[in-house]
Amino acid sequence: MRLRFAPSPTGALHIGSVRTTIYNYLFARQRDGALILRIEDTDQDRLVAGAIDSIYDGLHWLGITWNEGPQEGGPHAPYVQSERLPLYQRHAQELIDKGAAYYCFCSKERLAALRAEQEARHELTRYDRHCRNIPPDEAAERAKTEPHVIRLKVPDEGTLAIEDLVHGHIEWQASTIEDQVILKSDGFPTYHLAVVIDDHEMGITHIMRGEEWMASVPKHLLIYRAFGWDVPPMAHVPSVLGPDGKKLSKRHGSTAVSQFRDDGYLPEALINYLALIGWSPGTEDEIFSMDDLIRVWKIEQVQSAGGKWDKDRLDYFNGVWIRKLSVDELVRRLEPFVPAEWDREVLRKIAPHIQERMKTLKDAQDQIRFLFTDDIGYDRSALIPKKSNAMTTTEALARARAVLSPLEPFIATVIEPPLVSLAAELNWSKKDLAGTIRMAITGRQVGPPLYQSLEVLGKEKSLRRIEAAQDMLAGVRA
Repeated sequence: MRLRFAPSPTGALHIGSVRTTIYNYLFARQRDGALILRIEDTDQDRLVAGAIDSIYDGLHWLGITWNEGPQEGGPHAPYVQSERLPLYQRHAQELIDKGAAYYCFCSKERLAALRAEQEARHELTRYDRHCRNIPPDEAAERAKTEPHVIRLKVPDEGTLAIEDLVHGHIEWQASTIEDQVILKSDGFPTYHLAVVIDDHEMGITHIMRGEEWMASVPKHLLIYRAFGWDVPPMAHVPSVLGPDGKKLSKRHGSTAVSQFRDDGYLPEALINYLALIGWSPGTEDEIFSMDDLIRVWKIEQVQSAGGKWDKDRLDYFNGVWIRKLSVDELVRRLEPFVPAEWDREVLRKIAPHIQERMKTLKDAQDQIRFLFTDDIGYDRSALIPKKSNAMTTTEALARARAVLSPLEPFIATVIEPPLVSLAAELNWSKKDLAGTIRMAITGRQVGPPLYQSLEVLGKEKSLRRIEAAQDMLAGVRA
């Protein structure tokens, strides 16, 4: 088994491409097959600097590995299409020699005029085969000096068909396909020629790609037929769709893998969620590691309809995977998301207490900032519960400070009982008292559990901040 994933370096690694790559990866690993990374850069006008690095960085971060590729090498190197031009040119010439292709000398101006005329007559726009019947010897002689492309000779009739591993039987009429360009005037192949030659030369046994390429299949089948090559089994997996039902794109928000990494998503969560867009295990289970997916994923369970992208669902999966991390691993994963100068021992103490409350790793910094700076800033009114006022809140803070002051050791299990009792004595709810104290020590309405926050912050700082809140409410500068 040999499968490939073949991204184009025309931008950052995209979520939709990753989902297709995951399916290739799972199919290959289940069968102890080889996976090949090939860079398809025949469209030179759309290349983006740094895109290949983005592909490598993103796939490595996700934990996807492969056997052969541009940097890894392999028996079919090079694995970048722009470095394989002589191969495509030789094969295009082979089709000329067989009479399966021909030189076309039509100018861009003639082709544009032809298209305009066809559109005006409301006809299908396609090449009119103007150069198809030029005698081969004459065409070969002209090709030595005149600009030209090479076109495939498409038969006038017949049916082209595949048994798609996802969609089942699909067929096309040859008469609907124009004589496509397979080699451009600059010596670069079109995508259609290059992909067929590379898949054949690299021994690809199964082709698995996005369904947007399904319309290209009849063109590829004609090229396979022209060379006399066997066609590998194909699977066209459904697109990842935006909430509006259209293919996921930048208009729906971030689609680059690098952005999800920077926003604090775990690769485990992204892999888990992406695998489920377009595939169902047939059970209620939904939390899958990569190893789990290799064990249970089946191409037969991939759906033919596109699956919608739902960021809330991704957030759910990310929270699940954050909670699966050990404390040490969570601290390690948080490293890029908190300032370098923050005390890592303090970070380790608080990490278990924010683990349940995080959707992304990026959430951590705001939740625990109060532990590392005294500049917590908040509005005076935020200290006062809805059913209270400044005077009663000042009294509650003073009583809380008095209750906390003698406690030893200053740990959550010792802190909680007297504060619960104090709430009852004040005729306040536990929630209101905790909210006021939380605001006083953290400057936030949400964050780690109050009693653990007090413990990690320490008695001295906790009492000082409660006193400062009292002074604020009393109108005295802290």
